[in-house]
Amino acid sequence: MFLPSDIKYKETKLIKQGKSKIAKKFKSLSNWISDTYNVRVLNILENFNESANRLQIEIHVETIKEELKLTMSEEYYFNDISTKKRKEIVGKYIQLNSSDNFSSSQKIDNIFTYCFAFERIAKHEVTWLIPESKIEKIYKELEILEIWKILSYVEYIVLFVYKDYQIDEIKNSMEFKLIEEKYFELIREYDEFNYWKRDDIKIRVDSKENFDDNYNSSWRFYFDSPHGK
Repeated sequence: MFLPSDIKYKETKLIKQGKSKIAKKFKSLSNWISDTYNVRVLNILENFNESANRLQIEIHVETIKEELKLTMSEEYYFNDISTKKRKEIVGKYIQLNSSDNFSSSQKIDNIFTYCFAFERIAKHEVTWLIPESKIEKIYKELEILEIWKILSYVEYIVLFVYKDYQIDEIKNSMEFKLIEEKYFELIREYDEFNYWKRDDIKIRVDSKENFDDNYNSSWRFYFDSPHGK
């Protein structure tokens, strides 16, 4: 998993925007992967991990659904490509780069492949771009004093009230659905590629009391825990 601030995302974004192209070295491999697995490959990157003594190939497809066609898990932080497909892709990579003397099965075992969905990081970037002041405006205009703040982390959106007892109250209120609608309208302003859909906006509700008492007021602990996602 990487972030919208990472150079690899920015490079792939330029390709998606039509301002750049995939490296010539990977054009044939990109076409083969796209045709073979019915995905749209936007970019392919490689780097050599010296500490592990292995080559790593990153395949950046466009959508989350395409990512799941190649990976072993639906969890976003497990991006290894499944064993069968990895061998097929690495075999094709070696075939296309035969001049680099890739020949033995040991070479295949030393090349690892990972797949990332551009859509996932682009959606994350949207939530980064929205000013906090605009999010605050949503619930302040509705005069909902019980709300402490609304935060997002990757694809998770969490509305925090102050006290535990206020959680059910806000969930069952008419204002809650209105907040979801207004948040979606706000997201659309910053969603360059129209990846966010209305059904994606499912705001969780938690409390500052829970955040302070059980996560030591730490956003890192909160969002890294299963209960924070």
